[in-house]
Amino acid sequence: MKKRKLLGLLICGVALVLLLSRTQTNTPRAVQIERKRALNPEGFSGGNRTSTIIYQFFLSENLCYSSGACTYGSYKLPEQLSKHANNEVRHIGFLKVHKAASTTMQNMFFRFGMARNLSFVFTYHPNYFSREASRHLPVIRPRFRNGYDILCNHAVFNISTFSRLLPSDTRYIAIVRDPLDLFISSVNFYSQKSQLIRYIGAVPGNKVQNLIRNPRYDREFFSYTKNAMARDFGFPKSEDVDIVKNKLGELNSIFTVVLIVEHFEESLILMKRYLSWKVRDIIFIANNVRTQNGYSINDLSLLDVNMFRNRNKLDYVVYRFFFERFWRQFEAESNDIHLEVLNFKKILKEVSAFCNSGSIKENVNEPLHMLETRWNEQFNITYDDCAFMITDELTFIEILRAKQGSELPRRFRG
Repeated sequence: MKKRKLLGLLICGVALVLLLSRTQTNTPRAVQIERKRALNPEGFSGGNRTSTIIYQFFLSENLCYSSGACTYGSYKLPEQLSKHANNEVRHIGFLKVHKAASTTMQNMFFRFGMARNLSFVFTYHPNYFSREASRHLPVIRPRFRNGYDILCNHAVFNISTFSRLLPSDTRYIAIVRDPLDLFISSVNFYSQKSQLIRYIGAVPGNKVQNLIRNPRYDREFFSYTKNAMARDFGFPKSEDVDIVKNKLGELNSIFTVVLIVEHFEESLILMKRYLSWKVRDIIFIANNVRTQNGYSINDLSLLDVNMFRNRNKLDYVVYRFFFERFWRQFEAESNDIHLEVLNFKKILKEVSAFCNSGSIKENVNEPLHMLETRWNEQFNITYDDCAFMITDELTFIEILRAKQGSELPRRFRG
């Protein structure tokens, strides 16, 4: 009888320990740790064919690292992309990846081009260049410009469609974001009444959790919440390892810099160096950022994070590939790049304080004077600069269309 009681107590004790352990692993901290593991090669399941690509890029024998023959995995950064431009680059093809600080980047390219009277590619859609890789929307040719200099509207990337319109010396830029952050941001954005997407609106309760746990709510191969980055980069609807490898190799040979949202200031400094731009050209105030409460990482369990890693595995392949590529480019720069980033962050704080000053409108003739440093010339920021930095995408596009004579006919306006 005593043995039975002891056995019963032992079983209850083990069950309690397991319950407590499971509860602890679903805490926000545990979820954050697991999210970080998702960006660690060992965190990927070796049983999935697509997932093993990561091992080939990150955990291969690294045979060419020591010789300097390649910058990451088994790929070389093409020689023409590994050098800084001798002169200021004015021909830009920017892949505007959804929910990846891309509106802030686009605003930067808009201001850069407007200051130099450059020509932008605009179509008969308010703010899209293409919705599929095979073809782009009809282009409105500018009446007051010859040719095109910059393409930075939403698109599904295809080098053939981009290069058909842009000059041969165009530099291509893109941006990527932690896939889980991108997913949560997308659900929050497309759940708004003004931006509502039907399939997201149909998800009940905890939308981020139910989208992950219930495939019936999102059956497409690509969507705004499933491998959205891979879709924007033009990946085909395939998880075949050779097809994915070939696509990564193609993208590697095209893009000069792929920025990382989580290291935005470092990314901008690297881009500035490669494009031979000035610090003034990369000043920004974040655009299209949600301030209301929405879903967060705290709305997901450890199980959800693991399920998401498998659900959006193509996005993890894309992100980790370019994450590794970015840091190899960054560390290949001169040692002072870290100090330049600190200087840039200091400038951004001063610009933000100036532009958000309550008395700025009373002092429109008093610009912010930025002193010369070893990384930047002296320059001024005016109230007009502040105003353009926070101008929304559609309004800015209308301004640029009017300047170059690419106005959108009334019947095509939303």
